[in-house]
Amino acid sequence: MQRSLLLLVLLWLPAAAWGGGGGVIVVTDPDGTKRVFNVAAVVPTGRPVPNGSAVRQAELWPKVQEIATAHGVDPRLVDLMIRMESGYNPTAVSPKGARGVMQLMPATASLYGVADPFDPFENIRGGVRYLKDLLERFQYDLSLALAAYNAGPEAVEQYRGVPPFEETRNYVASILAAYNGTDRPVLSGGFGRVAGVYHRPVEVVREGGTTVVSNLKGGSDSSPVRRLTLR
Repeated sequence: MQRSLLLLVLLWLPAAAWGGGGGVIVVTDPDGTKRVFNVAAVVPTGRPVPNGSAVRQAELWPKVQEIATAHGVDPRLVDLMIRMESGYNPTAVSPKGARGVMQLMPATASLYGVADPFDPFENIRGGVRYLKDLLERFQYDLSLALAAYNAGPEAVEQYRGVPPFEETRNYVASILAAYNGTDRPVLSGGFGRVAGVYHRPVEVVREGGTTVVSNLKGGSDSSPVRRLTLR
């Protein structure tokens, strides 16, 4: 079954910079399986996500829900991306040539079979599939997937994290802050996977009958952790 990016428990661990240990999140799959994800902290330096056209948003929202849910992606996340990318303008064209509501570059549109990038339904379908592939490529780290959507996956791999581009960092921070509903980042990452170059592994231990989840490790680390009960 496909993974669903639904926030059940949100825990935040402070970090000094991009790429540091940030925190964990508990996610549930459609079959009831709970997963714990790890993330680097995001410095919220972005601007508020624009509202865009309320009329077009209302028209397209049912299709956003349908397509996003079919691919195991939270429709709320897709909504924020569309608002950030185009403000729900299906005829939007960026200076770099990205087109449509999810601002697909011609090569990306072609890769995902989008014949008409100005058709909002086609564009959303291609954009969501691209986002899902980026999530899988970056071990379901939402900050890295968003950075790759904005700056390209090669840039994320080159810089081993969110690239040091002001536009990209603002894009990621704006969406994550709005998605979380506060100025704290949404957390994602990879529990039960090799941490790779991006994050430390999340560890789950039992302390006095309490489940403790942390991505801090090593003698030089401070030890703030958050406790939660995995129900």
